[in-house]
This record gives sequence, C-alpha cells and structure tokens, in this order.
Amino acid sequence: MEIRIIGIHFEPEVKKGDNLTEIFLDALKEADLSLEDKDIIVFTSKIISKSQGRVLDLSGVKVTKKAVELADKTKKDKRVVQLILDESNEIIKVGCDFIITEVKQGFVCANAGIDESNVAEEKAVLLPDSPQRSANSLRRKIEMITGKKVAVLISDSVGRAFRDGIVGTCIGVSGLVPVFDRRGELDRFDKVASITKVAIADEVCAASNLVMGEFREGVPIALVRGLKFDETEAADSKDLVFSKKDDVFR
Repeated sequence: MEIRIIGIHFEPEVKKGDNLTEIFLDALKEADLSLEDKDIIVFTSKIISKSQGRVLDLSGVKVTKKAVELADKTKKDKRVVQLILDESNEIIKVGCDFIITEVKQGFVCANAGIDESNVAEEKAVLLPDSPQRSANSLRRKIEMITGKKVAVLISDSVGRAFRDGIVGTCIGVSGLVPVFDRRGELDRFDKVASITKVAIADEVCAASNLVMGEFREGVPIALVRGLKFDETEAADSKDLVFSKKDDVFR
C-alpha cells in the first residue's frame, strides 16, 4: 500500500465568515488536483477557528483573581490564563508555563489549546467551537459539490504523556472509523489480540502534520490519498478519548 500526503497551500489568511469548502476546492483546482473517492482531507484546527471568528484581542480580556493567581504560578500572561479558564471544564494539573485542562470540547490538552502563533501581536486563537460539527459540515458540503465520498479530519497539535514534543491529533472526524479495533484477531503466531486498538484518525493527523508544519509553512490543509479505511456515517472524535474513569493519567 502506498499513501500520499499532499499539502494544500492558499492565500490570503482565513478570516471570520470565510467559506472553507470553497477555499479548499479553489486551492485544489489551482494545484491542478481533483478529489477521488476515499480521499481524506485534513484541516488544521486554526483555520477552522479563524473562520469562526475565534481570534480574540487580549486587550479586551477581563481578568479574575483566580487567573492572576494562576499566572503568578505559571509565569504566563494573566489574560491568556483567563482565556484558559473560560475555555475549560476542569483544571487537571498546573506547572511551569503550562496548565493542563479538560476543555469544553471534551478532551484534555495544555493551555486549553489556546495559541498565540501565526496571528497578530496581542491576539490569541481559541480552539474551534465544535470541531466535530465542523468536520461533519465540511464533509457534507465537499461531497455534495464534488460527488466524491471522502473523509474529513480536524487536526490540532498537542503534547503527550511521558513524551516530549507535539504531534498532530484528531479533534474532529467525519466519514472514517477513528479507532481500528483489532481485539479478537490472530497475530502471526496465532495468538488472540486482547488489547490492540489503533487510533487511525490520530495517525493520519500526525502524518499530515509533517506536511502542514507548525509555524511558517502556510499549509493548513492536507490531502491524504491511498489509505484503506473503514467508512462510517457515525464517526465521532469522542471515540478517541478515554472516559475520566479510564484515564490513568488523571
């Protein structure tokens, strides 16, 4: 099996109200590409957020006493800390320059996924309001216009327990079974697998990040072609997240 990952570049910057389906299809045409059935389209969370107007001016943030206290502990900007509090359900751990939280979108990450890179000074980008809903909406629109059956993933860069560095991780999925459950299968020595579940959606996002990059690359969408995957109309990024009782890192 051969898998291709093609970066889709476009200008100018995405802004509130932009139609990402049109932007993607126009960029595809500009690159002399067309969609095929079973293609996977990976969008960075940042362009979803920008299209939703989830870019805030830090000068307008009203800071609470709790934010000031946490800012003193973490040495972070108190306005950013306030946004972290506003965007989170629960604080899980606080350390030097980080606050681990469960965000309102339902998963755990550092600093509520708030990003100050690739936006103007004194601005911050929040996570998309509902990346799962965005993935479903983008897929429906793309399939309606092109007539092709595709999958859509929303990717964000996050850290991992016990590991240094960030990787692309799926926070929204549509059209693709996000976790490949291999329990019950026989391995090459005829032993029955009892644990193995493969986070296909996360692996696709991580691989796509090698093409999309993190800072100056300007490649906010990737087209993944050639991967065999199980299709579904019931995909949900929640399937990639442990419940609180099963999360051994909390």
